[in-house]
Amino acid sequence: MKKLTSKIKRSKKTEKPTRITNETVAEHRERILAGGRRFKYPVQYTRHRLVWTALAIGTVLLVLFLSISWWQLYKAQTTDQFYYRLTRLVPLPVAQVDGETVQYGDYLLYYKSSETYLNTVERANQAQYEGGGDNKSLYDFHKAQAMQAAVTDTFAKKLAEEHGITASDAQIDEAFKRTTQLSSDGSQISQEVINRSNEQLLGLSPSESRYIMKNSLLRKDVAYTIDNKAREMSETIEATLARDQATKFEDIAERYNKGEAEEVQMFVSGWVKKTNPDGGITEAAAKLKKNEVAGPLKPLKGDGYYFVRLLDTNEQGEVNYQVVMVPLTEFARRLDALTQADAIRYYIDVPEVKQEIQS
Repeated sequence: MKKLTSKIKRSKKTEKPTRITNETVAEHRERILAGGRRFKYPVQYTRHRLVWTALAIGTVLLVLFLSISWWQLYKAQTTDQFYYRLTRLVPLPVAQVDGETVQYGDYLLYYKSSETYLNTVERANQAQYEGGGDNKSLYDFHKAQAMQAAVTDTFAKKLAEEHGITASDAQIDEAFKRTTQLSSDGSQISQEVINRSNEQLLGLSPSESRYIMKNSLLRKDVAYTIDNKAREMSETIEATLARDQATKFEDIAERYNKGEAEEVQMFVSGWVKKTNPDGGITEAAAKLKKNEVAGPLKPLKGDGYYFVRLLDTNEQGEVNYQVVMVPLTEFARRLDALTQADAIRYYIDVPEVKQEIQS
């Protein structure tokens, strides 16, 4: 019994640490590392499991978000502010013209500006629209117009790139000045007032207003660049008036308008204010003396070459002038040809989408 007790006591004694030498240091290091591994591996396995679980949950949420967003944009056609901002950041397609993608954000930009105007200035009843009331056709019309504008801009950008046409910041600033109504004292309305007005009436931020103006300038320059027929006709009329400014505008119109085709248009403005914001036409007429002629003018709307003859002025600061206009038709013709060739595809259903687009 005493021997057994003695053996138990000896077995409970702590082993004395062995001396570490150059020969035993590797063995000692391995022993210490082995003791720590039993704490390391369970934590490592748990971390990997958490990572894979998080990835799985994230993937499910992403797929769910993409599915809901696809439904909202391409089926429900929401105009919610969140999805509008999303389409401005992410280049989602809404249509395709001649192989070029039409951005969903561009379509919503135009439609939301019209929608804001209808809901504020026109005070259209959105609740009646949702119920299928009379206002539905009004909103449908602006949806079609917004799609037209987005398609036109995209096609114009493609042609602008092909012809090396750009719109600088200076050109955009000048365009804002030309399209803005002057105040009653004749001074230019400040850009801050213009921005505030655009935001209140159309819901457009300054950057969005400049984006729209830039697209308008590109569309205008493209229309003038590609229309060789209108340019040649304008040069002929310019030469005729240079030889004799007294040449009647009626005679010029009759010379080109034969049969049913009206290649030039002639009309009288009536009494309009000198500050009339028409892209520079009235401004040019107001600088003339009676019966003097100016032109060709290329206004911002980019629909043709204008020649003006001042007929009279009055004490109310108004002018009356005559106009001969050579319309631009090539851009609209090319766009219509794409429509006829089914080269324009739409990814959403927009009521009564038509390609009656001004050049």
